[in-house]
Amino acid sequence: MAIVFSRVSVRLSYLFAHTSITPNQLTLLSTFVAILGAAMIQWSTYYVRITGILIWFLAYVLDFCDGEIARYRDMKTEFGHWFDVVSDRMKDVALFTAVTLLAVRESQSTITVLAGLLALGGTMVYAYSVSARPSDRLTTQFSPDRFGNVNYAIMAVLVLLNEAELFLYVVVLVTSLGLLFSIYSTWSKSTLSPIARCQDTSD
Repeated sequence: MAIVFSRVSVRLSYLFAHTSITPNQLTLLSTFVAILGAAMIQWSTYYVRITGILIWFLAYVLDFCDGEIARYRDMKTEFGHWFDVVSDRMKDVALFTAVTLLAVRESQSTITVLAGLLALGGTMVYAYSVSARPSDRLTTQFSPDRFGNVNYAIMAVLVLLNEAELFLYVVVLVTSLGLLFSIYSTWSKSTLSPIARCQDTSD
């Protein structure tokens, strides 16, 4: 999914490149757009919910643009990277809050609130576990990292099918498996013998 949206963002970034907008301003814009989309996703009116999903994916595209503009203009900074990461977590909070509110309204169950908290908490912890790993080489072709962005597509489908609660359970499952994988892969990498580690880094 990231490949599809990155092709759209490249064209949008081409337009932004001919303006005075900065990468950090694009990050801020994508955050506000995402919050707006999330607020509309939890709306009871179905067509407003559809519009919210479309706006959310617009924010997703804009999230590519800030990095593309930063690389194009050679404006990459430590603050810009930090701000982008913080922005992503703010979007997670907005999205899971919105979907949880929608799911609670649909299910009329307080257990759904717990599912929403676990989904948000799992997403936050898993994102931190990935960023804090000592080496990017821990990611393999089977890594759950590669499925992270698919969550948004699953969200769109299930929310449109009035199955917001199911989306929360899917996220809890995926993030739990991803966290276990992250812990195991980090542990196994750290326990490699010096010879094996040297061979691995030389590949």
